[in-house]
Amino acid sequence: MLIVPEGKKPLKVKGLKIIDQLGTLYATFNGSNLWQLDRVVYGVLNMCDGRKTVDQITEILAKRIFHTPEDVKPVVEKTLSELAEMKFIEWVE
Repeated sequence: MLIVPEGKKPLKVKGLKIIDQLGTLYATFNGSNLWQLDRVVYGVLNMCDGRKTVDQITEILAKRIFHTPEDVKPVVEKTLSELAEMKFIEWVE
């Protein structure tokens, strides 16, 4: 498992497309290989714009789901680590 790099911001990679097929979300680069996304992962991925920090993403998500940032941060970090491992995001300054 990757660790979230300190001081870096997540950015969704160019070429990654999200397909909504009858309410089920899929990520793909080429239309052939599909990875199903749940709504939480999709929400985190949508915030990966290269401008928001991990803490900012955590704060936004925590407010949306009425939880504390302390409760949400481990989930956000794990999700970002997995997205980076899948090469769906990259880390930028």
